[in-house]
Amino acid sequence: MIRTKIDTLWFKRCCAFHLQFLPDRDTLSKLCVLQDSIERDSAAPLSRVPATSLHMTVVTLINAAAQFSIPNDEVWKRNGERWKEIVARLIEETPSFDLHFDEVAVSAAAVFVKAEEPAELRQLRSAISQAIGFEEWYPSPPDIAHMTLFRFFGEEPVPTVSFDAGCLPIGVRAGSLTLLEERVYPNVDTNILSSPLLCGKSAE
Repeated sequence: MIRTKIDTLWFKRCCAFHLQFLPDRDTLSKLCVLQDSIERDSAAPLSRVPATSLHMTVVTLINAAAQFSIPNDEVWKRNGERWKEIVARLIEETPSFDLHFDEVAVSAAAVFVKAEEPAELRQLRSAISQAIGFEEWYPSPPDIAHMTLFRFFGEEPVPTVSFDAGCLPIGVRAGSLTLLEERVYPNVDTNILSSPLLCGKSAE
């Protein structure tokens, strides 16, 4: 039987670097309503991601749990400026894209809302993963577009969740992305490093 996994990093200090899509205020409000609906009808041991921490990870450049031969902050000192330039260039070559979050899903690690991965996002993730790396490590981005709504603080059989179907779909257009340093997990304390715009044009 698959059981939920306790998130041992929850609200702990960390050093990680991510490229993310941060939803606007209207989208955040809709996501919070969805969280309310799930929380109201669930007895599962849910740890709710704060509204100001909600995000979609495009790719993680340095993971909070990464095991390198040197500390994560030192990895960034050695590579960060070059990686920032590479990421900015690849983003500027990428068309903006639409996300339609239309499904709530549950894994052993989280409750999340997901969307079909647009081709532009898939191509950007692939390009970044091939362009940066350290000590034979390369990013392994998710293969779905998703935002985590809850983690778990207890172990029990993976729950089913119910929610007000009127909360979905949630549609949003991604016009820019954010490169940030995560200091307290999950995105509770961050330092924004850059916010490059998606400037390419879709083929007509």
